[in-house]
Amino acid sequence: MEEMDGEEEPPDKTPFFRAKNLEKTLRLKKIFIKFEGAGITGTQKDRISKHHVIRAKDLGYDTISLATCGNYGASISHFANIYGLKSVIAVPEQYSGERNAEMEANGARILKVESRYEDLVEMMRGRSREESWYDSSPGSENSEVDFVGYSSIAYEIVSQLGRSPAYVAVPVGNGTTLAGIYNGFRNMRARGVIKRIPVFIGSSTPNGNPVVESWKTGRRTIMELDPAKIVETPESEPLVAYRSYDGQRALDSIYESKGVAEYVSDFDMIRYANMLEKTEMLSVLPASASALAAAHKVIPGNGDSEKDIVVVITGRSRKWTMQ
Repeated sequence: MEEMDGEEEPPDKTPFFRAKNLEKTLRLKKIFIKFEGAGITGTQKDRISKHHVIRAKDLGYDTISLATCGNYGASISHFANIYGLKSVIAVPEQYSGERNAEMEANGARILKVESRYEDLVEMMRGRSREESWYDSSPGSENSEVDFVGYSSIAYEIVSQLGRSPAYVAVPVGNGTTLAGIYNGFRNMRARGVIKRIPVFIGSSTPNGNPVVESWKTGRRTIMELDPAKIVETPESEPLVAYRSYDGQRALDSIYESKGVAEYVSDFDMIRYANMLEKTEMLSVLPASASALAAAHKVIPGNGDSEKDIVVVITGRSRKWTMQ
């Protein structure tokens, strides 16, 4: 067994378990679930939100800002409320807005703007400079916090599994989560804690994602998509993008790990989310279930069904969310 260096091990861990019922359904062996939906706001964003809020407060800011599809805003507003900061959150008006009430309950000021998410990120970047707000949106000058925060998922996986797995499947929107987890495995290998980095499988929506599209077309430099061709649905909102702010780092992570990027349809996101609920009693967002769908598509073709497969489930269903 590869030993885990205790200094990297965070005090609190999200659940990690072998999904034996799911293994029978998919006819695969050694499927493990890393359930980030167990975070206090039901999303992996909790990994970084608390750190951003504390950093903002330490730097003397009284307001933290971002643009969000929903999950990140719910998480930032939760921790801002706890630590006594104001939060200003821009949300695309055309989005479902399922978490707006939650953000408002946390004291957030919500700006509903008829604009694409990526354009809102740029708008909030400018507003943050003008208003002296702490910018916590992806791709900001504070974004290194994100990679440190998500690295802890890798540390926990090795600690909980007892070794580095063969595969890690992660949903991809901006690419931040996948890149951060890869960063954690890379750090552990550099320090001799593990001998190998897992093969990374990135999943996203065919409605538009630059990371998957760049990988599928053999590009080494991240591309931007035509905004006019992006289609947003309730299922794809957490993943759809014409610009992935940390897409280059995610794309590099997939290539460096000899990994794969796959599109997953809305239909399959829902199907695999239902499968997780039926077999493992996990109620998850369809976008989160895309990682399982992609892993199931990729791994049997490689003939590696005996090897450890870790699926990172990044968010739970709204019906679990406490109001």
